[in-house]
Amino acid sequence: MSVQQDNTKTITMDDWYKCRLDRKVLKEVTRRNDRDALLHLSGFISLVVASGVLAWLSLGTLWCAPAFLLYGTTYAFAEAIEHELRHRTPFRSEWLNESVHWLICFMTWREQVYSRWSHAQHHTYTHLTATVPSDVELAVKRPPNYLKLATDFLRISHGFHHLGSIVLHSFGFVSNKAKAVVPPTEYRAMCRNSRVVFALYVGVIAWAIVAHSWLPVVFLLLPRSYGAWLHELLALTQHTGLRENELDHRFSTRTLRLNRFLQFLYWNMNYHVEHHMFPNVPFHALPQLRKAIEADLPPAYDGLFSAWGEIIHVFRMQRHDSNYMVTPRVPGKAAASGPESVGDQPFMAQTR
Repeated sequence: MSVQQDNTKTITMDDWYKCRLDRKVLKEVTRRNDRDALLHLSGFISLVVASGVLAWLSLGTLWCAPAFLLYGTTYAFAEAIEHELRHRTPFRSEWLNESVHWLICFMTWREQVYSRWSHAQHHTYTHLTATVPSDVELAVKRPPNYLKLATDFLRISHGFHHLGSIVLHSFGFVSNKAKAVVPPTEYRAMCRNSRVVFALYVGVIAWAIVAHSWLPVVFLLLPRSYGAWLHELLALTQHTGLRENELDHRFSTRTLRLNRFLQFLYWNMNYHVEHHMFPNVPFHALPQLRKAIEADLPPAYDGLFSAWGEIIHVFRMQRHDSNYMVTPRVPGKAAASGPESVGDQPFMAQTR
């Protein structure tokens, strides 16, 4: 099921392919609870605090650099939690989803309203580039911009985008990117939230100035940058190099097998095909969902090395053919434009 450039066609979630799932199983896997999310969150915060204490104790020693890298790497996985909170699925209690989202948005340079609406468009137009609107969270375009890709591991473009939007919205101006995804009825809440987050950031900087120390900034504001590398390695595997303009997440999204520790830090987002196909399923039920629909899914990639091996291959091929993409092995189905990749002709798949 593919799309061609057609400005009159409105894509909805009903247009996407979904694996068959028994109603009882669907009801079971979409059931949210506070316990699982609180345990997971408590474990993550404990790791952040423990690594932060190690970083503090390492000050003035040769262990300082690796200790802060460990702290930043752990801290940066707040992005995975923030992603779940955009969906309001981790907690059954809505007040917990909202309250925790404030803390995590502070850690990830985000504002709740803009983040949620932007991500909603990403789910509606996942890896669609031939539609208007299109996927606003497309991480790597064809052919890849290697400078942007490299700086993404320090979250530079992310910082300009989201921190810049927070500042702009704090003063009552709405950015063009926000206007493209956020309904006007939400502008007031978005600007109000931005002012709170911006005030917190200014407070941290003021604390650093008064204390004559950059440590508040290094501990609270910069870990999302200097510790982003591992989360970014995982996040970039979600869609990069796979087919565009297919209304079937099995062609445009990857699921990885990860060790338990990485899977814990990543809040099970390695089950990404499953997440996109059933976005209302909370993180803790994604492994169960995978088992229920596995026969209708492509094989999972065997960790980061397997996924990045394929991505690097795609980058090499796109040097000569910017339309090259990989087509996952979907049971009983081939993509509209070929069994392996887009060849010499520009990708414009058949209409539905």
